[in-house]
Amino acid sequence: MKLKGKVAVVTGGGQGIGEAICLGFSREGADVLVADIKAETVEKVSKKIQSIGGKSLSFRLDVSDGKQVNEMTQTALNHFGKIDILVNVAGIAKKCPFEELSEEDWDRVMAVNLKGTFLCSQAAGKEMIKQGGGCIINTASVAGHTPEVYMGAYSPSKAGVILLTQAMAVEWAKYGIRVNAISPGAITTPLTDYVYNTDTLKKTRAKGVPMNRFGNPEEIASTAAFLASDESGYITGQAIVVDGGALNSMYYLSAGHISG
Repeated sequence: MKLKGKVAVVTGGGQGIGEAICLGFSREGADVLVADIKAETVEKVSKKIQSIGGKSLSFRLDVSDGKQVNEMTQTALNHFGKIDILVNVAGIAKKCPFEELSEEDWDRVMAVNLKGTFLCSQAAGKEMIKQGGGCIINTASVAGHTPEVYMGAYSPSKAGVILLTQAMAVEWAKYGIRVNAISPGAITTPLTDYVYNTDTLKKTRAKGVPMNRFGNPEEIASTAAFLASDESGYITGQAIVVDGGALNSMYYLSAGHISG
């Protein structure tokens, strides 16, 4: 069990990638605080963890609200006594061409995806500094490495997450805190169901992946478990791309008539 004796806080833990990480971490021995903006989803995931013999606590959280973030952090400390791992999964998207993007939608995406990652990392980071170490894993996206068009603030927010990850990793390395990011590609989640909301769109997106399929949340969860464990003890400041080879696929796709 890679995470035995560890305490993990997972935002966006009520569904999709966040839920898979919560369950995967519990199976690896961690106690898990499940945080999400929907109270019913965090309760559901927390009960799933308890049903497989794990220890879990749920917390309704809007990651863009600093007061709520501090309350969540204190709740975790009061209940478990420490925070060893923070995984920032909470994120949203708004499909829109830039010329039609409202200031309100820009601000909300940035508030959840980038500001929320900062607030949660800062709150947990302060405790990890006191403890003498810890691990933070942020959820970026392939859209933070290359632009996902007609998605408004989403790509800029995820690019910000990657640079935030790198900056925190450098500043906090002296405290024994490792900070990394995972950049998922097309993963089957409620968010991708919103973005690719027809069978045609999903099939077209899958064709851009050399593996010719969407990934599943458990494949991201296993990457997160590795980054949270001692097995990755010399890895920090990285954005690990988990996308079936999609970012590297331009020449693969254009050369298809030659190779096959």
